[in-house]
Amino acid sequence: MVKNEILIVDDSKINREMLRLILEDEYDIVEASNGQEAIDIIEKGDHVFRLVLLDLVMPVLNGYETLQEFNKRGWQHKLPVIIISGDSTDEALSRAYDLGAADFFAKPYNPQIVLRRVMNVIASREYSYRDLLTGAYNRSGFLQMANNFLQKCEDRTKYAVMFFDVKNFKAINSVLGTEGGDAVLKQTYRGMSGAGLEPIFVSRFEADHFVCLVEADKINIDAMMHENNQVLDWTGRSMQFRFRTGISYIDSDGDVINFVDRAKLSLSYIEDEYLKPYAIFDDKMANNYINAASVTSEFDTSMANEEFKVYYQPIMEAATGKIASAEALIRWIHPVRGFVRPDLFIPVLEKDGFISKLDLFVDRKVNQVMRRWHDQGLPTVPVSVNLSWMDFYDQDMIQNILDHVAQRVTAPGSVRYEITESSFAALKENRGDVLSALREQGAWLLMDDFGSGYSSLGMLMHYKFDILKIDMSFVRQLENNPDVKHIVKMIIDMCHLLGMKVVAEGAETETQVNILREDNCDYIQGYYFSKPLPEEDFKQFLAKCKAEGKI
Repeated sequence: MVKNEILIVDDSKINREMLRLILEDEYDIVEASNGQEAIDIIEKGDHVFRLVLLDLVMPVLNGYETLQEFNKRGWQHKLPVIIISGDSTDEALSRAYDLGAADFFAKPYNPQIVLRRVMNVIASREYSYRDLLTGAYNRSGFLQMANNFLQKCEDRTKYAVMFFDVKNFKAINSVLGTEGGDAVLKQTYRGMSGAGLEPIFVSRFEADHFVCLVEADKINIDAMMHENNQVLDWTGRSMQFRFRTGISYIDSDGDVINFVDRAKLSLSYIEDEYLKPYAIFDDKMANNYINAASVTSEFDTSMANEEFKVYYQPIMEAATGKIASAEALIRWIHPVRGFVRPDLFIPVLEKDGFISKLDLFVDRKVNQVMRRWHDQGLPTVPVSVNLSWMDFYDQDMIQNILDHVAQRVTAPGSVRYEITESSFAALKENRGDVLSALREQGAWLLMDDFGSGYSSLGMLMHYKFDILKIDMSFVRQLENNPDVKHIVKMIIDMCHLLGMKVVAEGAETETQVNILREDNCDYIQGYYFSKPLPEEDFKQFLAKCKAEGKI
């Protein structure tokens, strides 16, 4: 069993030894001869003290000055101090208590009184480390206890942190009521404490999230899968509940919160919550986490430095091979990392709320370029801009888009926006009117990545689109999968019946293009015709098409 640590601060070696003899059976003792030495020991971070015994009269920093320094550092709330002094006058006691002392006892020491008061103060703080509902450690209690344990163990790599998320807890509360939800939390704690994991510490870390510190070799995935399905019998009703689990093996020094964060982060990598409701933190997740932090921290600077560039990928008329339009695609040309793939920064910007700023930049840039080329007598085509699902939660972003469309004096269909089915939830909640407003002002709407998810047909039932874009995952299987070929033909026919045109994305071979033409696909986009082009190259591409009569 790991003992709690106590720091004794007294310039008298005899006094320190006397207190050590009284306390060392119950606690691990660390000594300092003055206040400054005590502060240095605490700041070094090799110990997690549960209590400080502090003399008042010492050189360098006396007890009062030491308490003042503790307060400046914010330690008084988490590190109780008992004053030990020969001066027990009312003035001395009052000053010590005013500075945050938890207790006071005078010299000479009565061993039983010293031990009892020390135990009482630590116990009172122990109460503040517990979750009142379940009895588990709360967040601060877990972090303190786990850090203390790991600092004193011989090999911290033998341990792991596990993060448990109770699935659908809001639904449980709705069905069973608050008391039923509380019963689930209590049962979860009891189950973890008594499970084969034999956790060293269990915490109700936040809301319906629990964290355990365990011995790594006690983690049994098969047993964990078996225990994952829990049933609560509550007022005559049975409710099944499950967990998602993130695991982080402790492989280095550092505060335990780092490993809690890693275990929590790994939850987002769980792909199937029924077949494999757990994930183990690995180097790939670490790299993604570092990348995400870099993206968000550098975004504003990169925007100001014009590192984000708009590229244009031509969309060709299938029957004639003429250019019909283009899609605007964002690219990040980083001065150090070079070309940053969109899949490394777009999801991060969506998650952290920066994507609307980037989408608005693309929309304005496309408008500026097309207007400038038109005024210069250069050829132009309609260019579609992608809208993220996050844009529909941003009222200012949507209003900006509507204002820009209203201000443009262009033929209907010249302004186009691509929307993926991931926007379906946002549109259903409160933004469905936006699509109608855009179409009323002459903008065309394209449904992007059709067939890549589960809501595509639902989108078509609820909203009107001008063009549907078949996801490239279908196009790339046209040559080798007869079933996919039939599905693509069916999608094209369905769209024509609904009055929509069709773009097939991701065409790379002549065979794919020929199949799409045979199926009466309207437009084709892909590397077979052109990769995404920077602004100047796209201008030359348009000029070439005009010269060849293909625009």
